[in-house]
Amino acid sequence: MAGVDNIKEKILQDAELKAKEILEKAKLQANEIVEKARQKAELRAKEISQKSVYDVSEKKRIINSIVELEMRKDILAAKQQAIEEVFDKVLDRMNNLEDSRYERVIFDMLMASVENGEEEVVMSEARRKKLSADFFNKLNKALAASGKKGNVKISDETRNISGGFILKSQGVEINNSFEAIIRLYRDEIEPKVAEIFFRA
Repeated sequence: MAGVDNIKEKILQDAELKAKEILEKAKLQANEIVEKARQKAELRAKEISQKSVYDVSEKKRIINSIVELEMRKDILAAKQQAIEEVFDKVLDRMNNLEDSRYERVIFDMLMASVENGEEEVVMSEARRKKLSADFFNKLNKALAASGKKGNVKISDETRNISGGFILKSQGVEINNSFEAIIRLYRDEIEPKVAEIFFRA
């Protein structure tokens, strides 16, 4: 499905850009964390300087281990937040496509999703208005040319989805909202996005 492949590609591109941004941010945060930890460790070392050399070095080692662990946790949390932001950004970009591009994506998705050509398309009220007046005529002609019935129509029903559509046929609904598509492919794409972030 061309629309889905575009979504996947966009997620990976956005992840690459976000990874660079987050890496720089994480490096700065890591340096700050390390510096603060060193200062705390030095302060703590001074406090316990009256103890034996062994106790001081052992406590320094423990403090450094704790600092290192906290630093790793903070960096991991930042990267996980960045991955979440990538998916949010892709959804936002999909929802803000210019009208002609949005119409083309919906057309391609419907061509790939329609089974028999007699389905109903449920959209949000706002998204219905983004489609041109002859959208369903063009769609039905293309479906008929591909050997399917050309009777797909827009439903009177609307749903609270940000983009995409729900395809209804004989009591069965297929959720092709952008949110559902990203959720569906997230398990497949997220490891690739994470790899981009974690190799950095």
